[in-house]
Amino acid sequence: MKKVSLLKLFIIVLSSLGNICFGQAPNLGTASSFALFTANGALTNTGASMITGDIGTNVGAFSGFPPGTVIGNIRLPSSPEAAQAAIDVVNVYNSLSPLACGTLILPDLGGQTLVPGVSCQNTAAPTTLNGTLTLSGPGIFIIKLNSALTTGTSSNIILTNGATANNVFFQVNGAVTLGTGSAFKGTILAMGAIFLSTAASLEGRGLSTVGAITLNNNLVTNVALPLPVTLVSFTAKAQKNQTVDLAWITSLETNNRGFLIERSKDLKQFERVGEVSEVAANSNAMKNYHLTDVNAYSGTSYYRLTQTDLSGKSTVYPAVSVVLRDEAYGVFPNPVLSDGRFTLRLDEPETALLHFYSLDGRLLPLQKSTRGSGSHWGTKKHT
Repeated sequence: MKKVSLLKLFIIVLSSLGNICFGQAPNLGTASSFALFTANGALTNTGASMITGDIGTNVGAFSGFPPGTVIGNIRLPSSPEAAQAAIDVVNVYNSLSPLACGTLILPDLGGQTLVPGVSCQNTAAPTTLNGTLTLSGPGIFIIKLNSALTTGTSSNIILTNGATANNVFFQVNGAVTLGTGSAFKGTILAMGAIFLSTAASLEGRGLSTVGAITLNNNLVTNVALPLPVTLVSFTAKAQKNQTVDLAWITSLETNNRGFLIERSKDLKQFERVGEVSEVAANSNAMKNYHLTDVNAYSGTSYYRLTQTDLSGKSTVYPAVSVVLRDEAYGVFPNPVLSDGRFTLRLDEPETALLHFYSLDGRLLPLQKSTRGSGSHWGTKKHT
């Protein structure tokens, strides 16, 4: 009887250790490619946010890109990719719930140092991060929080002694708010909304089972995704012959199929300029590419570069602007003659907002006429 009892005790101890000491990261499935995704909620952006990785929502509105930039794919409701990612996000969130806690942690994460394993904040008290949370050591970090998480202004997470953002996972039973200018590292799996305050950064992923994702001039990088091409530079330069020279340099290419150049007047509607498909699929040397737009827009326009790999996946890089002037720019004659008539040539006369004042500070009424490709203004005679 003693032997049986000892055997049972030995099995129980092994079972408990197995829940705590594990070396495998949670299986994110198709959600692994996403920097930001919500299974059920809107995804909105304000300002020049830069996202590296896929983004999307399975149910909800999507807006703010542009002005935000995505180096990756956008997955919208009704797409098969969004539907599958929604399933995978819920599955991975639920898979963390039964994991036994190895370390109990305080509701304020600031000032604590955690090692790999399962760490739990089990109380209903709000979880906060004021100051610095340190994660130390190689291995998988599972941090389970039983309440909403709010990080303070300029708070951060430091990874030391072999810890990497790829191996850090926060399961949050509630919403997540990243404070202004804060720096967060790891994958967020939230049962609620995810809100990034102004200039907050996330090195990892923000994944929600239910809740909106809101951005405001943020930097989000899915560090698990090595890009197939390392882009050194991409430039657009106006030429004297009214063309635009497009040039880009890469330092590493893996499974590269080719490049597409597009142009736009408003950063919303893009049209094809040309493609470069005569490339070596793999290269670790510096490579220079050129393309000329012989039918470039006058005024200000934008060019973007898209790279496609052999599997068909595309990476869209941030757009660059260029100004192409077809004639002299400014006021003619200069100075304006006594009769008050003059010509003003602008890059974008349709959107220009102009006010003219007399020497004594009075606002002058204007008459506008359009002749040829330019707009012409003259002051009305006044007393």
